[in-house]
Amino acid sequence: MQTKNLKVAYTSRYNKYSYTSVPKIQMEGKWLEELGFAIGTLLKVEFEKGSIRIRPLTADETAERKQQELKAELDRKSAELKQVQSGLAAYAGLSSELSQVAESNSPYSSSGRKSKKSK
Repeated sequence: MQTKNLKVAYTSRYNKYSYTSVPKIQMEGKWLEELGFAIGTLLKVEFEKGSIRIRPLTADETAERKQQELKAELDRKSAELKQVQSGLAAYAGLSSELSQVAESNSPYSSSGRKSKKSK
C-alpha cells in the first residue's frame, strides 16, 4: 500500500450571524484517477474515530442511490401536481359560483334587457 501525507486545512462557513472555521481535507492529482477515482465518481466515505475510508460506490449502491433520487423527484412532482389540481379545483369552484351570480331572466342580463327597437 502506498501512502500520501496530507495536512488538514480549514475552510470558512457562514451561519446566520458569523463565520466559522471547519476542518477540510483536500486531495487532488492523477493518482486518484489511477486508483479508480475519476471525475464524477460517486464515493462512499466510511469513518470512525481516527480513521476515514473512501471508496467508489458499487454498482448496486449507485443503482440504489439513483432509485432514491428518482423516488424523491416523483414525490416532489406528485406534491406539485396536487397543488396544481387543488388550484384548478378552487378555480373551477369559483368559476361556477361566478356563472351563477347573474340570472338569465334578470333585468341586468343581456336576454332580460329591453332593446331600443322593442320600445
